[in-house]
Amino acid sequence: MLLGKSFNTLDSKGRLFIPTKWRVDLTDHVVLLYGFGNTPDEKYLQLMSYDKFLELTEAVDSLHPTDLTFIKAKRFIFPNAEELNPDKQGRILIPQELARYADLSQETCLLGLSDHVEIWNPALYDKIRSEYNFDQFAGDMQSLADRSSADKTGAR
Repeated sequence: MLLGKSFNTLDSKGRLFIPTKWRVDLTDHVVLLYGFGNTPDEKYLQLMSYDKFLELTEAVDSLHPTDLTFIKAKRFIFPNAEELNPDKQGRILIPQELARYADLSQETCLLGLSDHVEIWNPALYDKIRSEYNFDQFAGDMQSLADRSSADKTGAR
């Protein structure tokens, strides 16, 4: 499971060190792609195992293939995704286009989110995080619990 937070630096070649504690889940074959934020300001990257990416692919492919949202999602996700193999030191090479998208130049903030890792510019992550306080989090958790309860009972 991918948990915790790590601050790492891109080296001069654009490589990023994957923390040792995450290498069990992010071994030989990983996929790096654009993050899906709630606002245009939320630009980050997602790093996941190849198996997790296959699950994402199946979820996207299960949508209606003639739906415009489906087509836009596929055009956003797949052409911008990169299959990567970490080197022996546990580093991945961040392609320049992806690094530019997430405004990564040197410092990075990596967030373990259970099944994938988000890679942020630390200043942008701090800005996004400062806009979300505990009261909002508590309200969101209650809303999720209410929705989950409604889904289980069939209510809408």
